[in-house]
Amino acid sequence: MVREIDGAKVIEFTALSNYGDVEYNNQEIVIIKRLVICNYDNKQQYYLFACDDSFNVLGDTVHNSIEEAKTFAISYYNEDDIRWIAI
Repeated sequence: MVREIDGAKVIEFTALSNYGDVEYNNQEIVIIKRLVICNYDNKQQYYLFACDDSFNVLGDTVHNSIEEAKTFAISYYNEDDIRWIAI
């Protein structure tokens, strides 16, 4: 189980699923397989990382609370029932 991503402490993450994809300039397409909520040094901002199946970060957004990050995930990734796993 991953406990840190890019220096941020993992708080919650999703089971493997398909949350869309990221297309890079070189035409490479990578599937977003996990969403992860993290925090740097217990600061008041929370990061929602979009990751591949190995927890490599493909993109991120910043939120003021864990609940705000979860609400954004439901809306942005068009998922009504995201199951979060707490660390």
